[in-house]
Amino acid sequence: MIAQDERRKALQAVKRCLIKAHDEIEGVADLFAPLLPTEYDQAMCREYGTVCRTLGILEEQIASIGNQINQLK
Repeated sequence: MIAQDERRKALQAVKRCLIKAHDEIEGVADLFAPLLPTEYDQAMCREYGTVCRTLGILEEQIASIGNQINQLK
């Protein structure tokens, strides 16, 4: 059985990795922004949509792990 402290540390490590991935993918979104000046252009760009959906999923997972960490305290 994994101790509560070990579980918390493992979740924190995963959260750090997800935050790092989020930051890197957000950088890609920032590169797209000047190329897609209008909301219509952004909505029509499949790659930009994929980047935005990925950021949303990462944000949800980061929040979920944060909640799990808080419950362990």
